[in-house]
Amino acid sequence: MPRMYSATGRSRWPLLVGGLVAVVGLGGGVALALTPHDAPAATVLSPTPTDGPPSSSTAADTGVGDDEDGAPPTGCLGGLDRDAAMVLTAQKEAAHTPYGAVETATAFYRFVWQSPAPPTEELNSVSQAVMADDANPTFRDLAGSYAKVPDITGGVVSAGRAFHLSTTNGVWMIDSNATADRVTVDIATGYVIDGALSPSKVAAIGMTMVWEHDAWHLLEGAQVDQAKVSNGAIRFTGGC
Repeated sequence: MPRMYSATGRSRWPLLVGGLVAVVGLGGGVALALTPHDAPAATVLSPTPTDGPPSSSTAADTGVGDDEDGAPPTGCLGGLDRDAAMVLTAQKEAAHTPYGAVETATAFYRFVWQSPAPPTEELNSVSQAVMADDANPTFRDLAGSYAKVPDITGGVVSAGRAFHLSTTNGVWMIDSNATADRVTVDIATGYVIDGALSPSKVAAIGMTMVWEHDAWHLLEGAQVDQAKVSNGAIRFTGGC
């Protein structure tokens, strides 16, 4: 599991799995999820911070991910279930485009960030299939991480309460330095706690995805740039 950060970016909770993935538990940070940009069709956006309220953006010409034949990320590729089969389906169906990297990363996040935790055999299955060849060995060990850190939210959600993530009001963005085979993705989603979408708790994650063996794989985590996500993130077109 990853290192947690406060809304200021300062570490609040224990170092988990080498601090490779930055996750934000925000109280009152719901603006990340409720005021995103709408994604224009057939473009990949490389947003930058702007003053004033968010508005629709157009893609920067990075030469990556022109996606004329692809639809913007739904946030629900692989299906509604938050299990290993969903993740593996999303990985298999995700196109070799930045949109595909977003969809695979989102499926992985929906799977790992929930309580009760997924079964050990499913965690191992996802680790084997989704982690990149060069991923840190400790980072790859999802089951071991859960065993060491039973409270993965570090207190954002009270111990013992069931939770998962919802992408229905979620957003995403792609780093402007993305290439055809390496894409860093930021994702922000809402917490669903005891079956109800929280009005104040948002989780965000940064992941570097690489294309290898004809699919997207997770190489490492990246600290979320909250200012950019707040001002330039793109709304998932569907969500679940």
